[in-house]
Amino acid sequence: MKLGVLFARQEAIVLLAVLLLGLAVGLLNPSFFSFLNLFSLLKNSTVVGLFAIGFLIVLVIGGLDVSFAAIGVVGMYGTVVLANAYFPTAPVVVLFAVAALIGALLGLINGLLVVWLKAPSLIITLATTSLYRGFLLYFVGTDTIRGVPRGMVDFSRSTVVTMIADNGARVGLHASVPLFLVIAILVFILMRHTTFGRSLYAVGGNPVAAQRMGIDVARVQILAYTLAGLLAGIAGLLSAAVIRLANPQTLVGSELDVIAAVVVGGAAITGGKGSVIGAVLGTLLIVITNNSLILLGVSATWQKVAVGSLLILAIGLPLLTRLRWRGANTVATGAEAVVR
Repeated sequence: MKLGVLFARQEAIVLLAVLLLGLAVGLLNPSFFSFLNLFSLLKNSTVVGLFAIGFLIVLVIGGLDVSFAAIGVVGMYGTVVLANAYFPTAPVVVLFAVAALIGALLGLINGLLVVWLKAPSLIITLATTSLYRGFLLYFVGTDTIRGVPRGMVDFSRSTVVTMIADNGARVGLHASVPLFLVIAILVFILMRHTTFGRSLYAVGGNPVAAQRMGIDVARVQILAYTLAGLLAGIAGLLSAAVIRLANPQTLVGSELDVIAAVVVGGAAITGGKGSVIGAVLGTLLIVITNNSLILLGVSATWQKVAVGSLLILAIGLPLLTRLRWRGANTVATGAEAVVR
C-alpha cells in the first residue's frame, strides 16, 4: 500500500496524531512515558472506549444515541443494588452479565421508540435520558454506594501485567484493559465480517436501498440500539468496579468525550461510515489530550475546550475538503465547456 493511500484513511491520520501528541508531551514532561502513566491512560480509556463503540454502532445506521451515559448509570447502580440485596458474593462475570442485560433492555426501548414513532433518534434518546435518570432517582435513589459486591472489589485489584517503575514500585496493567480489547475485537468482527455488520452500513448509507435489497431495516435499527445499550451497561459497571464505589455522578458529562472520540475516529454523522479501530484510536487521542493538559499543568477547565476544538476540526475539515473538491470540479467542468 502506498504511503499516500495509507494516510488517506482517517484511522491512520488519528494514529499519527496520537503518536505525535504522545511524543511531544513526553519531551515536555518525561513522566508521560512512565509505566504508571501509560497504564493509567489505558485504564482510563476503557469506559470511554466502550461508550464510543456503542455510540459508533448507532451512528453507523444514521442514528444519534445520547442516552448511553444514563444507561450506564442505571446499569451500574441497578446491578450493585440487586447484587447487594440478592447475590453479594457472585463473581464479577455475573455482575457484568446483569449490567449488560439491564443496558440491553434500555437500549431495546430506545430502538423500539425510534422505529415505532419514526421520530429523530436524537430527540428520542434525549427524552429517554431524562426518563432513565428520573426512574433511577425516584425508584432506586442516587446515593453513592461504597459497599460494592465482593466480585467488584476483587476485580478492582486485578492486574494482568506488572512492571517495576523507576522508583522501585510495582505498577500493574488493570484487567479492564484486556476486557475492553476483547469486546472491541468482537464488535470489530461483528461489524466487518458478518451479514448483520454489513447491514448496519447498508442501512446507514441508504435505508431505502437497503430495504429494497431485502434488509429488514427496522430489525437492524432495533438490534443496533440494543447492542449499544448492552455496551453502555457494561461500561457503567466497569466504571464502578475500577473505583470500587457506585456513584451515578461519575459518568455525568462524558458525552462530549465519547462523541468526539467517534467523530475524530472517522465516523460520519450522517451514517454509513465508521470503524471500531477509528473509535478506539479516537478514544486514545481524547484521553491523551486530557491527560497531557494535566501533566503540563494546564487548568482542567481547558480540557473541554481542547476536546471541543478537536470535534470541530473533525467535522469541519472533511466538509471543507469536499467543498474545495466540488469547487475544483466545477471550475474544471466549466473550463472544458469553454474549450469545446
